Amino acid sequence: MKKILTFILALLVLAACQKTLDTEQPFDKWNGYGSLKSGEVVHTLWAGQNIDVGTVTYGIDDDANFYVTYQTTGDWLISEAHMFAGDKADMPVNKPGKPKIGHFPNTGTYDPWVNTVTFTVPLSELPPYEDPGFAVATHAVVHNTANNQEETAWGEGDYKFCDKGWGWYDTYYYDQPDNPFTVLYGTEYRNDSLMVYLINLTTGESNLILSEYIGTTVTGGYEAAAYDMESGNLFFATYPEGELWINPLNGTSPSFLAGTLSGEPASAAFYDGNYYYVDAATNEIKMVSFDEDWQIISEVTVSTIPESITVNDIAISPDGSYIYIVGEMSDGSTELIEYDMVNDSYSSLSITLSNSTQIAYGSDGILYAIEDSANGGETAYSIDPNTGSSTEIGSDDVSTVDIGDIAIGPIQ
Repeated sequence: MKKILTFILALLVLAACQKTLDTEQPFDKWNGYGSLKSGEVVHTLWAGQNIDVGTVTYGIDDDANFYVTYQTTGDWLISEAHMFAGDKADMPVNKPGKPKIGHFPNTGTYDPWVNTVTFTVPLSELPPYEDPGFAVATHAVVHNTANNQEETAWGEGDYKFCDKGWGWYDTYYYDQPDNPFTVLYGTEYRNDSLMVYLINLTTGESNLILSEYIGTTVTGGYEAAAYDMESGNLFFATYPEGELWINPLNGTSPSFLAGTLSGEPASAAFYDGNYYYVDAATNEIKMVSFDEDWQIISEVTVSTIPESITVNDIAISPDGSYIYIVGEMSDGSTELIEYDMVNDSYSSLSITLSNSTQIAYGSDGILYAIEDSANGGETAYSIDPNTGSSTEIGSDDVSTVDIGDIAIGPIQ
């Protein structure tokens, strides 16, 4: 994986892009949402991370408004509420990704305290239905009148903010059907810049969605790419120097330095708040943890790969039980090595793909691989980790550029 080009890929349900409304078309107060099915989406309102204090309900009313209703239960009442609904890129957050509650556009304070709060936003003021909907975040300050307990509360969502604190947001599609296509995200280091691409695995199309100047202070390029689904952070490191950088892909902030790794990072994955990488000099699997500002606070060796293998990439199973390692053996063959993290044991399988193959688990729980194809592009496969067998996905190349690394990536 010692290439200057570095990619991180992700399987996700929908791709985020924003279009400009055609001003020649008649004004539609429903903004495209009028054809959607009626109904509501209900989430738990959690106080202090684990206290169920009520619900937050999303819906669309008969007057073409998106509404959010907070409803507390028992002895809990609301003194403040803050709600954001809009383009995810416009959500107020600081550099580590912590939400700026005071800058949420929909806010209220209540004296006396209340058990119900509703905010409404005209659909015409939100991103249109033809795009992937909009982001929603719901925050409140709640009080237990029986014991004078005060807590911060968040409406539960599918995605966590980028910081190391707590709180959620959702992307709201209002019964929009699932996208039938498999979508990948990829990053490339080229001409002093970090490039991020959206790649449709079904059609093979790729579009540049981000370009950020990185610089030329590295000797081997950028490697060890990994993605944290909860925070939306993309991790990548300089090779062999080991500077670990983080880019909040779901936000607009630039990449920032998290610290310097002790080893030579050549391949990586992310699981449960920790960054895992293989030290190319020692073949040690190392785990890195972070503080609330995403600065490195510790690094420990999990295990040393016993085989004589040149590691090309790693992937962690969705439950965190196994690390899969693909690379070239001393006799030139390619093997898929399974490391059992619970029992600290190894096993291996021969695979027919090349030793430059990159692997990653998708959000669907399937292990995927990207292999260089004969015509200079990249071909995608699914891999059965129990047998080592691979199945090609489609007949066309997924990309015409040289992919250096893949990993699960952002759902926006």
